[in-house]
Parts: sequence; C-alpha cells; structure tokens
Amino acid sequence: MSPSRHRHSAAGRPSAAESRFFRFARALDGSYRLDPSQVPTGVDLLGEGQIGGKARGLVFVMRHVQDGATLTKHAHLVRFPHSSILPTDAFDDFMKENNLAGAVEATCSGHMPREELAARFAAATFPVAWRERLVPVLAREQRPIVARSSSIMEDDPDHSFAGMYLSEFLPNQGPMERRLALLVASIQRIYASTFGPNARAYRKRHGLDWRNEKMAILIQNMIGSQHSADLFYPLVGGVAFSRNFYPWTDRLRPEDGVVRLVVGIGTRAVGREYARVFSPRLPGLRPEGSDPSSIVRYSQETVDVLDMTEGRLSQRRLNELSNPLLSSICSVVHPDGEVSDPVSDQVMLSRDQRFVATFTRLIEQTTLMPFTPLVRDLLASLRDLLDYPVDVEFALDFSSEEAARSQSPLLYILQVRPLGSRSEHRRIRAPEEPDTKVLLRSHRVLGNGILRRVRHLVLVDPTSYEVSQAYTIARGVGRINDALIARDESYILVGPGRWASSNPRLGVPVEYSEISGASVIVEMATESFAPELSYGTHFYADMVSSGVLYIPLAIERGDVLSDEVLRSLRVVERDDHLAHYEAPAGLDVYVDGRKQQGLIVLSPTPRTRTSR
Repeated sequence: MSPSRHRHSAAGRPSAAESRFFRFARALDGSYRLDPSQVPTGVDLLGEGQIGGKARGLVFVMRHVQDGATLTKHAHLVRFPHSSILPTDAFDDFMKENNLAGAVEATCSGHMPREELAARFAAATFPVAWRERLVPVLAREQRPIVARSSSIMEDDPDHSFAGMYLSEFLPNQGPMERRLALLVASIQRIYASTFGPNARAYRKRHGLDWRNEKMAILIQNMIGSQHSADLFYPLVGGVAFSRNFYPWTDRLRPEDGVVRLVVGIGTRAVGREYARVFSPRLPGLRPEGSDPSSIVRYSQETVDVLDMTEGRLSQRRLNELSNPLLSSICSVVHPDGEVSDPVSDQVMLSRDQRFVATFTRLIEQTTLMPFTPLVRDLLASLRDLLDYPVDVEFALDFSSEEAARSQSPLLYILQVRPLGSRSEHRRIRAPEEPDTKVLLRSHRVLGNGILRRVRHLVLVDPTSYEVSQAYTIARGVGRINDALIARDESYILVGPGRWASSNPRLGVPVEYSEISGASVIVEMATESFAPELSYGTHFYADMVSSGVLYIPLAIERGDVLSDEVLRSLRVVERDDHLAHYEAPAGLDVYVDGRKQQGLIVLSPTPRTRTSR
C-alpha cells in the first residue's frame, strides 16, 4: 500500500485511508475485491480477483445510485453502460500458463526489446476457463463493445495512470467464435500494455515497482449509434474534471472545474487534440477568446469513429460524416472566416462546406438538454461522494431508441476516478534579474511552482523543425530523455507547438515515455505553430500531478527566449533540429500562477568554501 494513502491533503480532504471511496471493496490485505453483494445491477463480475481502479470507480458510483444517491436533479437523463469485469485472477492465470514472468522481467530490466514482449503476449494462449466466461458476455451483448484497462495501480489516489494503458474498440459482429477471438486478442494486447514503455516510464517516475502491477479488464457496450458509411460513434464524447489545474482567467477558480467536448468517440477528449474547452460555471468564456479566427483554429474538425466494416477505429473529417444531427453541435465556417449556426440539418450533408465543432447550443443553452447544469451537478456530487476531486469520462447519446423515448439526449457515465493532484504551492516570489541572466520570460503561464538548479535543457528549434523529420526528432528527444533519466537528471524541454501531439503539423509527436524525465515543458507559438494551451487534458493533468511546470511561450506577444543566454550554455550535442544544453550552475524556474508570469534564469554560482 502506498504511503501516500495515509496523508491528509493541504486542502484538508480525507486521506485515502479515511475516504469512503478508498474504503469501498478494500480487503484486510489492502487489495480491492468486490463482494457479490456489492455488485450493482448492470454489472457482471466474472471472477474473484482484484478489479482495478477504473472498474471500482464505476461500480462505486453505480452502487450508491442504486442505493438512492442523487447525483443531479436531472438524474432521469443519466445512464451507465452495461459492464462486465474480468478481474486480475484471469491476468495471473494468463501470465502463469504462458510462463511470461521471465520475459516481463527481461523487458523491464532492459534485456529484451519491448516489441518481442508484445509479440509473446500476442502469441500466448488465453486460459480456456476464462475464455468460456467471456462467452455469456458476448451472447448478451450484440452492440459494439470496448475493452478498457483497469489496473490495480489505478487504486492509488496520487497516480491516475490515465492514458498509460490501452482501450480496444470492437464492432462485435459475426459468428461467436470470431467475436470471441477478437475480444481475447484485445485483452491480450491490454495485458501487454501493462509493461509497455509509457506505463514503465510513469511507474519509474513515481517510484512504483512494476512487480506489484496487475491488470483487470472492464468490458462495456459502446455508447452511440451506427450512422452512414457503417460508422459507429456517439454524437458527443467528453471528459470533465472537478478541479481545473490551469484556470485561464481570474474569473475562474480551480474548484470551478473544466470540461472538454469532442464529436465522436471521446479518445480525442482525453488526448492532446483540439476540443471545446469550457468551465461549467462560465460556459461561454472560451480559453481561446471570442475572435472567429481563433475559434476556428482551435475547434475540432477530425473525428474518431469505429469503422464497422474495417473493424477498427478510424478518423473522418466532420464534413465526411454526412450526419444531420451535427447541426445541433457544429457551426459553419464561411469563406470570409465568419462562423454561424447551420440554417438547416441538410447543410450537414454537404461535403463542400467546412464545419467546426463549437457545441454552443449544447453548452450555453438548454434547448437540446440541460447539459451544463447537469455536468455542474455531477462534478459537485461525485466530488462529495468520493471525498476527492474527480475525473469523469462520459458520452452523449442523441439517437438511440432509449434517447427517443426520453425525448432528450442521454448522458452515459463511462468512468469515474479520483483526480490525483499535488498540494497547492506557496506564493511565488520571482527574483529581479538583469536580462543577461534571463533565459526565458513568459506572460501567460498556467500552474504554480519553483524548481532550482535544473542543469539540462533540450530544445527543438522551431525555425528548423520539419514535419517530414518529426518522428526522427521525437525519437531523438526520447533518446536524450532516457539518458538523463538513467543519470537521475531532470531537464527543461522546449519546442514548437504542442508536445505529444499525434499530428506532427501541430507539434513534436513524442510519446509520454520519451519526455517522462522533463521537469519543465515549454510550448512555443510561432507563425507555423500556434498550440492550444493545454487545458484539461489527461496528459497535462498527469504532468501537473507529477510536479511538471508548463509554460507557453509566444514571442509575438512579448515573451522572451534569449539567444544570448542560450549561447552561454554548454552544448552537449546538437544536430540540424535538436540541441541538448547543460548549465553548469543550473537554471532556476519560477511559475507564478497568480500573476501568470514565468521566468527561467541562470542559477547563482555556488559559493566555494575556503579553508582558514
């Protein structure tokens, strides 16, 4: 059991040992196992092992609702997907029957390539007894399904592991044997992701022993409908946090929360992609401002969908979906750059028109459904129920038979988990330093904190960044990251656009494991790269909870990155795109969230003692 479970937070919330959520289903040995009496209607428990944090969060909330808890005055619009839990004893049997412990040990100690481990997991045999327990799940469920990871390390309140493991989306069509084979293959890929590079890097960063990790699986029916071209998706997917680590204006408080909405499957809501970001308290206040060009620039145009023909997730442009329902949540972009609501549902069938997802009617009005009041209620109720800030993933169903009977879109709660967060930092007092010592100055930072004597800086030069070389650059960053981690050295990471974007035209497409050693992340806005500030993503929620400071840098707005100070640093290595610098005395980093100012300066030279 993590020692962090016995602490009180600076904000006075209960420790995990006292929280009713962390007492729920906890055995005397500290593990979490559901008693049959605790299993709510709508959940099938397929074994007796541990169920993992993701499954436990959902079951905890469903159990309380079934026992009479009211989450919102709009409770008639709230649903849960039908769920089946494959506990960790299936994982244990899989590992044992296929003799995989040695291969995992070799991979985690660096003696076996991770590709070989993944291949061994894929080629392994799934235990027959557990395979048979999956048959009734598929016999009951004819809709598409999603298999989600539910690791036991997600039980720790300070380590969310959000985005570290796989989720697999399956059409669930055809003969039973084919459906079962595809589900088993997906489960084995999720098992393999338990020891993948991102999860290993996350555990190493937090000092967590991989030997203690096990994986349960949460199988749910997918929310949504099948639309044109055999594409299955919910009209809206989203994620909501009851605490906003980066309030973008002094009109908002951290406890006001933050929501990210996307069209389609919510994978883009929890990743580093464009989404509609808003606070439930002031839904009309956009982080990017109200200028139409900014709204268009930062709005979603690409959608994740399940291609039922191909049997996999796929991407489509909004105007390729040919879905009249999009008129409820999208806007039309005119040739002059202005944005307006569509004049009719039929407009959404045009492939010659440009659309962006603005969600204005859904967020700022109640004609479609009381969405914003409902989410505001949910965040407050779930925060009180768990005794912790919460992270909620959801989907909106606009078009199923049940939604038609309700005469309203329905909100399905897909996941609920505690939102791990660091304690609030003291007031930041940045020093007054001459320009000759200032490496960086930013006037729009998010977060709050101080780091001293960071000796290394890794820079991807925006003037020489090439999209054609993006993945090579990303692997170069990862190589330096790994070398510095091996030496237990943190570093400052600077580059153009959005770090960890899946689109190299938006920023360097690194994986989490390739920047896991960074203690400061700087995203530079240039004429070519104008990154959306990283509001509300799982990626940056984890960055914040890890103590990583985030600084956006916009030179055209008066921010500074000093070439002179950069040249004074020692060059460890450099190529056409990437440079690794070392500051012998170190660099001091000040991020003042109250004043929204950031400063990176040369650390004072340590005084040397002289003998008398």
